[in-house]
Amino acid sequence: MSANKISTEYFTIYYQKKGSEKKNEILLSCVSAKKLGNAAYRNKLKRKLKNATREAIKDLKIKFKTNYKYAIFAKQKIYNTEFKKIVKELKFKLLEI
Repeated sequence: MSANKISTEYFTIYYQKKGSEKKNEILLSCVSAKKLGNAAYRNKLKRKLKNATREAIKDLKIKFKTNYKYAIFAKQKIYNTEFKKIVKELKFKLLEI
């Protein structure tokens, strides 16, 4: 993926400008690599990351840039981290874009 990247200790966000298609839609993927654990563990990581992302986007409202497509890769530390801390970190990093 030839995109820009922002990393934290909990996740890595890759983002890239969208083409002219789907201007107002949010294109976002949450990913957890196979090396993080078995399927149940990875699914829990993805659910936590998706919910945190949804919450962060709701809080940002107008400031969230829909002219980008995003891929957010979970890291191991996200599993034991408090949900509010993840949301706060996501909001901060999404505003950097």
